[in-house]
Order: sequence, then C-alpha cells, then structure tokens
Amino acid sequence: MDVLIIEDEESAFKNLKRILLEIDSSINIVSWLQSVEQSIDWFQSNNSPDIIFLDIHLSDDLSFRIFESVKVSCPIIFTTAYDQFAIKAFELNSIDYLLKPITLKDVKKSLTKYHSNINSNSYDKLIQDLHKISINKNYKERFLVNKGDELRIVLISDVSYFYKDNTTFIVLKNGYRYPIRFTLEQLNYLLNPTNFYRINRQFIVSITAISKITLWFKGKLKLRLNPEFKETIFVSREKSMSFKKWMDQ
Repeated sequence: MDVLIIEDEESAFKNLKRILLEIDSSINIVSWLQSVEQSIDWFQSNNSPDIIFLDIHLSDDLSFRIFESVKVSCPIIFTTAYDQFAIKAFELNSIDYLLKPITLKDVKKSLTKYHSNINSNSYDKLIQDLHKISINKNYKERFLVNKGDELRIVLISDVSYFYKDNTTFIVLKNGYRYPIRFTLEQLNYLLNPTNFYRINRQFIVSITAISKITLWFKGKLKLRLNPEFKETIFVSREKSMSFKKWMDQ
C-alpha cells in the first residue's frame, strides 16, 4: 500500500510512520508533505497514492484548500489535534478521523475501515462542510491566565507570540509572559491564521511581533521578535515560502 502523509509536525509524522510500519512493514510511505502549497505541487506531478493521512491544520492553511486546486481521487483519513467542529463534520459524513496523539489501535481501526468500506466519492460534501466551518469559525479573542493568586484576562490584541518550553507560554507586547493550558497544536486551531503563524515547532507569532527578518543560510529566515526572545529564532527552509506569502497577504 502506498501511503502519503501530509502533516506539518515532524514528531507527529514520525509517530504515524512508526505505527504504520509496525502494522504492516510492506507499507510504502511515498512522501511526507508539510503544507498546502507543497501538497498542491506534489499532486500536480505525482500519481495519487492508495490512501492519504491528512492533518486538518497545516503550516500555511487549512488542508481542505488542497482540494480547491487539485483533484484527489483516493481515500483520506484526517488527523486533528483539537477542532471539535471538524470532528462533528466527520461524524455526520461517516468519514474517518484520528484524534492526536495517534495510537496503534486508532490506526488499525482506520485501516480496517479503509479496506472495507471507505468511499472517496463522499469527500465533496465534507469539503463543503469544512469550508463553511472555516468561514463561520469564531477565533479565540482572549485568554484567562494566572498570576500568583490572581486571574487576569489577556486580550488577543495584546499578544505578541506563543512558545513551547516544558509548557506553553503566552508573551504579551508589554513583555509579560504567562503559562497557559493549551498546546501549540491546539492554538493553531484557535487563533486567526490571518494574524498568527506557526513558524516552527516552538513558536506561533503574531504579525505585529515581527520586528526584523534576515535571510539566512540554506534558505532559512532569521527572525527578531518584539519583545525579544533569549534565543535565536528561525523559520525553516520548508516553511519560508509559505511564511513569506502569509506576511504578504
């Protein structure tokens, strides 16, 4: 079986690849794609695989945008970290999905469904539903954070960026930072993609937080944020093109 994995998180890709090969060592991972743009390019020059594992939210857009540019004729198993609206759409349309973190049991169940009764012709309705969901989606406008024994409300307009250390932190324009209960994967679904972009595995940044961009070696971009972060921050070569398009929209 030829399997295509479209997933912008390297750790999630490696986990899924390991599980697939553990289930069936003859499975062929034909490619690993990380963005809508990269996926569209791939489909325009390659034959469809037998099945696709597709993350809902990619680095540059929601993944259903792929289907607006190319015709995909094979079954798809969607993966998601958080979006309950999308999960509801899958349930209504009997399309399978995997909720991260993905387990061996989950993948086995999905592959069994694939081998038995998945029908790729039902995706048109799903794509329409997802498009409506994205248009009508209400993005997060504020966060409730703890400071000592106090609770404080942080407006999204006051946020510069989010970063992941041992936990996730929200950093404000005034330099204050607070731990929050969300992962970066969850924040990807909650934040308006017009204003926020996940530049790498550690950071989601606001467009207003970027104070300087420097061209770096091997196609990478070096960023300076405001407030400044203690370590050097890079946008990978793979994400640099979609990142520049995001800034220029």
